[in-house]
Amino acid sequence: MNETSGKKRGLGIKWKMILSIVPFVIVALVIVTLVLTTKSKGVIIDQTSSHISSQIDANVNRIDGMLKEVRTSAIDLSVMVSKTYEDTDMETYAKIFGDLVQSSEMISGAGIWFEPGVYTGDKKYYKEEYVGPYWYEDGDDIVEDWEYSNSEYDYFSQEYYTNAKAMASLAGVITDPYYDPASGTIMASCSAPVFDEDGSYVGCITCDIYLDTVSEIVGNISIGDTGVAMLTMADGTYIHTEDMQKVENAENLSGDYPEVASVLLSEESGQMEETMDGTRKDIYFATVPEQGWRLLVTLDAAEVSRQVGEMMKVAVPICIIAVLACSILIFFIAGSIEKSIVGMERFALELSKGNFDIDEVDASRRDEIGSMGDSLNRMFGNNKEVIRSISESSDVVNSASNELNTVAGDLSDRFMNIRQNMSRVNDAMTSAGASTEEVSASTNEVNVRVENLAEKTADTAKEVEEIKKRAMGIEEGSRKACAKALSITKEKGEQLEKAAEKAEVVNEISSLAGSIAAIASEINLLSLNATIEAARAGEHGRGFAVVAAQINSLVGETESAVEGIQETITAIQEAFAELNESAKGLLDFVTEVVAPDYEKFEEVGKQYGGDASSFGELTDQISQMVDYIKDSMNQVNQAVLSIAESSQDTAASSSDVADTVNEVSGMVEKVTEMARDQEETAEKLSDIVSKFNLG
Repeated sequence: MNETSGKKRGLGIKWKMILSIVPFVIVALVIVTLVLTTKSKGVIIDQTSSHISSQIDANVNRIDGMLKEVRTSAIDLSVMVSKTYEDTDMETYAKIFGDLVQSSEMISGAGIWFEPGVYTGDKKYYKEEYVGPYWYEDGDDIVEDWEYSNSEYDYFSQEYYTNAKAMASLAGVITDPYYDPASGTIMASCSAPVFDEDGSYVGCITCDIYLDTVSEIVGNISIGDTGVAMLTMADGTYIHTEDMQKVENAENLSGDYPEVASVLLSEESGQMEETMDGTRKDIYFATVPEQGWRLLVTLDAAEVSRQVGEMMKVAVPICIIAVLACSILIFFIAGSIEKSIVGMERFALELSKGNFDIDEVDASRRDEIGSMGDSLNRMFGNNKEVIRSISESSDVVNSASNELNTVAGDLSDRFMNIRQNMSRVNDAMTSAGASTEEVSASTNEVNVRVENLAEKTADTAKEVEEIKKRAMGIEEGSRKACAKALSITKEKGEQLEKAAEKAEVVNEISSLAGSIAAIASEINLLSLNATIEAARAGEHGRGFAVVAAQINSLVGETESAVEGIQETITAIQEAFAELNESAKGLLDFVTEVVAPDYEKFEEVGKQYGGDASSFGELTDQISQMVDYIKDSMNQVNQAVLSIAESSQDTAASSSDVADTVNEVSGMVEKVTEMARDQEETAEKLSDIVSKFNLG
C-alpha cells in the first residue's frame, strides 16, 4: 500500500468513470432508440406514401398514354377518310385499317361507318344505305366483316355512332369499358366523327380496344406484402380487381365499400384510411385524365407498424452490443488513465521525501495526462537544478564571506590614505581657479569674431540660392520651349501625312472621272446603235430615236463635265504639291535649326544652375565650419566655466569628502560584522541542502 497523507481511499478513478459514464450511455442509447423509432415510423409512412403515389401516377400516365395513342389513331383515320372517301376504293381502306390493327398493341379492330349514299370511292357501294366495313385480326390474318352493315344491326342507332354525330368538332371519345363474353376480355370503343370539306357529318371511325394490357398493368402493381391495385370507371364500376367475376357482372365499388366509393368518386386523387373486409387499410388513388377512371391501391395499415417493430428488433440488440462495447472501452481507457495517475502519485510521493535521484514519470500519452506528466518532469528537472545550484552556491557564499572580512580590513587602511590626499587636492584646486578666469576672457573675444563671419556667410548663401532659382527657371523654360517646338513639329508632320493620304482621294476622283468618260463613250456607241436600229424600224422606232438623241446629247454634256473635272483635279494636285514642299521645308527648319538652339540654351541654363549649386555647396561648407567653430568655442567656454566652478566646488567639497571617508570607514566595520553573519547563514544552508538526495 502506497504512503499517503493519511486519508482513507474510496473507489478508484477507473470504477468511478465506469459507474458514472455507463448508466448515462445506457439512458442515452435508449432515448436515441425511442426517438429513432418514432422518427423512422414517420419516415417509413412518408416514404411508403410517396412510393405508392409515384407508382399510381406512373401507371396512370402509362394508361393515359395508351388511350391517347388510340384516340390519336382514330382521329388520324378520320382525317384520312374525310379527304379520300370520294375517290378511294374499299381495298385501299382495307390495307390501311388492317395495317393499323396489326401494328397496334391495344386496337383489336377498326371500322368505317358512312352516312347513307355519301361514299363514292368504290362503284360497288354507290348509293348504298349501309356502308360500314369492319376489319379485325384473326391470328396473322386481317378479316373484313360486313355483318353489322345492315338494317337489322342499324349502326345509325348505335351509341358510338350517335355520339360521334353529335360532336361539333373532331375528337376521339372512348366509351366506358364492358365485358365481352365472346372473347372473355374487357373491351371499349373509341369513335371519331368524319366531316367533309364543308364541315358536314359523313360518318364516323371506330377503334375497338382490348383492355387486357390495362388489366395486366394494374395487376402487376406490387406494393409491399399486402398492397392490392384496382381500376374502376368514373361511376365506380370495376374494370380490374382481384375477383374478376365482379368485372364480368359489372359490379360497382359502392356496393362493396360505400365509404370508400363516396370519397373516391368525389375527388380525383388523394389518400385515406378505411376498413375493408374487416381490415384497416391505407388507400391511395388517382384519376386517368379524360376517361375519369380511378386507379386505387390498398395496403394493410399494420404492415407499416410491422416494419417499425422489425426495426426495433434490430435496434435493441444493437443498443445492447453498443453498451457492452462502450463499457469495455471505458474500462480499458479508465484503466490506462488510472495507471498513469498512480505512476504520477508515486513520483510525487518520492519528491515529497526529498528524493530527486529517481527516473522521470512516463509522459508518452498524447492527452492532458501526458501534458501533466510532462509538466511534472519539467518541474522535477527545474527544482533539481535549483537545489543543486543552492548546494553549490552555499560553499561559494561561505568562502566569499571570509574574503569579504579580509577586504573590509584593507579598505579601512586605505581610507586613511584617502583622507590625507584630499587635503592636497584642495590646495591644487584653489590655484587652478585663477588660470581658468584668463582662458574664459580669451574665448569670449574669439566668439565675437566668429559670429561676424557667420552673418556674412548667411547673406552669401541667400544670394547663391536666388542665383540657383534663376538658373533653374532658365533651364526649365528652355526645356519646355524645346519640347513644345518638337511637339508642334511632330503634330504638323502627322497632319501633313494625313493630308497627303487625303490627297490620294483626288487621284481616285481622277480615276473615277476617267471611268465616267469611258462609260460615256460606251453609252455614245450604244446611242448610235440605237439610232441606227430606230431608223430601221421606221415609224415604230421614232420614239426610240428621240430617246437615243437625248442620250447622245447627255453623253456630250457628260464628256465636257469630265474634262472640266480632270483640269480642276490637275490644278489641285499641283497646288497641293507646292504646299507639301513648303510645309516640309518649315518642319525641317524647326527640327534642324530651332530645336538644337533650344537644346544649347537648355545646356547653358543647366551649367549656370550647376555652378550656382557648387557655389552654394561651398557656402554651406563655410557656414557649417563657422557653426562648428562657434559651437567648439562655446564648448570651450562652457568647459572653462565648468572647470572654474568645479575647482571651487572641489575645494569646497574636499572637507566634505574627508568627512564622508570617516563615515565610510565606520560602514566598513559594519560590513565586517555582516560577513561574519553570512558565514553562519552559509553553514545553515549547507545543512538544509544535504537533506536532498540529488544522486
